[in-house]
Amino acid sequence: MSRPRNPVGTHGVVNVQEVTPGKWRARTLYRFQDGKRRQVERFSVSSAKASHALKVALTAIEAPSHLAITKRTKLADLADAYLQLKVDTGRAPRTVSTYRHNADTIIKPGIGQLTVGEATTMRLQRFITETSSKHGHGSAKGCRSVLSGMLALAVRNDALTTNPVVGIAGIERKRSRAATALGVDQVPAFLATVRADAEMQRLDLVELWEFMASTGCRIGEALALRWEFVDLDAATVTLGPSVSRVKGQGLFIHESGKTATSERTSVVPADLVTMLQARYLAQPENELSLVFPSMLGKLRDTSNTESDWRDNRDRLGYPGFTSHGFRKTVATALDAAGLSARDIADYLGHKHPSMTQDVYMARNTQSAKAAAALTSMFGVSSGS
Repeated sequence: MSRPRNPVGTHGVVNVQEVTPGKWRARTLYRFQDGKRRQVERFSVSSAKASHALKVALTAIEAPSHLAITKRTKLADLADAYLQLKVDTGRAPRTVSTYRHNADTIIKPGIGQLTVGEATTMRLQRFITETSSKHGHGSAKGCRSVLSGMLALAVRNDALTTNPVVGIAGIERKRSRAATALGVDQVPAFLATVRADAEMQRLDLVELWEFMASTGCRIGEALALRWEFVDLDAATVTLGPSVSRVKGQGLFIHESGKTATSERTSVVPADLVTMLQARYLAQPENELSLVFPSMLGKLRDTSNTESDWRDNRDRLGYPGFTSHGFRKTVATALDAAGLSARDIADYLGHKHPSMTQDVYMARNTQSAKAAAALTSMFGVSSGS
C-alpha cells in the first residue's frame, strides 16, 4: 500500500544533518498549493537552531499577500478583503466609497465579530431587518449587496459551499408621502416659479433645472456636462459622465456612465438649444469648460446643489421634490406622448434588456421624437 500524500500546506519528516563542521542543515518536503512537493531547507550553527529556522520558514513560506479566508475569518476582516478587491479590480471610486460606508458604519459594528461560518441566513436576515428599521430601506439594500459580495468571496475561497445571503427575503420599501415627481401639467408653472425667484437666479439653479426638465438626466450628469459635448448646430448633447465625490479625493468627473447605456447622444428640444446658446455666450470661461459650474467656476457638488434646492423648495411650494424627480416626470411625459418603453429608456440612459436594440442611430432617431414631444408638452424657454 502506497503512503498517503501530505495534505496541501503541510510538510513531511524534518531531517537534520551536519553538512560541514559547525554547519547544520534542516530539510523537509513541503506540499504547496499547486499540489506539488518541493524541498525546503535552512542552515544554522547547531541542530536545534537549524530546525527552528526551518519551522519559522515553513510558517510563512506561502503566506498570502491577502487575507486567507476560512470559516474562522471575522466578517470585519472579510469586509476589508472584499473592499480591497473592489479597489484592485478598478471598481468606480464612488461605488467603493458607498460600499465602504455601509461596511464601516453598519456591517462591522453590527455583525463584524461574527465569523464566516457563523454568518447563517437566519442571522443575516435578522441583521438586514434591523438595518431597514434603524437606517432605512436604502441602507438595508446597500448592506445586503455588500454582504452578498463578501460571502461570495468566501465561497470562492472554499470557506463556504453556498452564499447565505441568497436566502434573505426581499426588502420592503415603506411608501413615502413626499412627492417624487411633478405632474406633466405642473412643469410650466414650476419653471415659471423658479425663473421668477431671485434666490434661484443667484444660486444659478434656474437653467440647470430647465436642462434637467428637458433631458431627464441625472444631476451628476448635468453637472459633469462640458461644452465640448454640446453641439448647438445639431441640437444634441452627449451625456454619461458624472460628478462624483470620494472621501479623501474630493470632486472629480467619473467618465464612465452609471450603466452600460448611460452614455448617449440625444437630440434636445429647440427651446433648450436657445437657452444653451445664450448661456454659452454669457458665461465666463472656466477651467473645465463646464456648462453648469459652481459660482467659483469649479465642479459643482451634487449634494450641495440638492441642499441649495432643499433650502428653498418649501418656500416655492414644492416640498419633497428633488432633482431626481425630473427623470420620472420626463418619462411620464414621453409615455403620455406615445413613445415606447424603449424610446424612453434610450432618452433617459436606462439599461435596456435587449442588446440587439441598443444601436446608436436608432437611439438618436428616437431621441428626436422625445425632444419634439417634450417641446410640445412643456416648453422650457424663458419666453414660453
